[in-house]
Amino acid sequence: MKPAKNTSHASILVLVCAAVLAMAAQPAMADLLGGLFKKVSVEREIWREQEQYVGLAAQGFEGESFPPNQHPAKLDAGEVRDALRSLELWAEGGLLRDEESIPVFTTGQTETLGRYLTQALAVAKPNQDVIFAIRGYGDVMLDTMKEREWTSGRAFIVDGRLNLIIGSFKTKKDRAKRNAEAAHGVLNDYSDVYFDPGSRIKRSAKMPGRVVATVGVSFASDADAGRPDWVVIDIAKAAVAYREGLIPEDEKKRENAARQEAAKLTLERRQMREEMARLRQELKQLKGGGASARTVEERLATLQELKAKSLISEQEYQRRRAEILGDI
Repeated sequence: MKPAKNTSHASILVLVCAAVLAMAAQPAMADLLGGLFKKVSVEREIWREQEQYVGLAAQGFEGESFPPNQHPAKLDAGEVRDALRSLELWAEGGLLRDEESIPVFTTGQTETLGRYLTQALAVAKPNQDVIFAIRGYGDVMLDTMKEREWTSGRAFIVDGRLNLIIGSFKTKKDRAKRNAEAAHGVLNDYSDVYFDPGSRIKRSAKMPGRVVATVGVSFASDADAGRPDWVVIDIAKAAVAYREGLIPEDEKKRENAARQEAAKLTLERRQMREEMARLRQELKQLKGGGASARTVEERLATLQELKAKSLISEQEYQRRRAEILGDI
């Protein structure tokens, strides 16, 4: 009977192992199990709201070495917010939809990140990155309901530009696990969801498409072409491009026309000032007799021009004209 008992125990062990491997094979469950292996330690917390956070952590795990970041860095929260809003992801369309462009972050996520990324980068050390996990809401059931989802990653400044690595993109909690918890009265518990902070070493985000390289947005030079999760952002350029993109085309045309008209008026005023300065100089020469060598025709023509420009009165014109003619 003992061999049978041992065989039974071995069978149970095999089944347990198979179950664990099957769970790990599921993408949603992999997100939950990821924290059991390597988990980034937050060295300083900047902001937290329930499961969301922005904090500071080491650039990598023990044994990994990277060039120092340009930290601390002082940035404008509004520019960081608008630069993040400029990030677009080309994603394959769903049923009956063609490929479409969607924002990487929601409006609410960019508001939060713009504020707290700025605060974190202002106090970060050269060997620290900012890591974050921020909540959004995705459409489910043919866009009739909303479901919580999270995007996480890390950010740091190199060569004056913001490097952004997405670790988890729109991660959702496993629905079967959520339903099982609800059956036992556990609601809205997301403490066991693993938020991958991303890595310089390898791609971790399962991006459903590719980030668009737009004005001020490019890909890391030391990241291979297969990493749409690591972008480098010129904050000022990306923010300006985003704001300009909000302006309707008709209004842009009106603004361009107004700028061209203003430039034309500025040029005309400058030319007029230069002309008036020249004419005043000639008037000074006429009054001082310094133009005696000039022909009578030239002197009369200059006098007529001064009168036309309203630089001399009619009486002054007649008096000077009489003087010129008297020199003949």
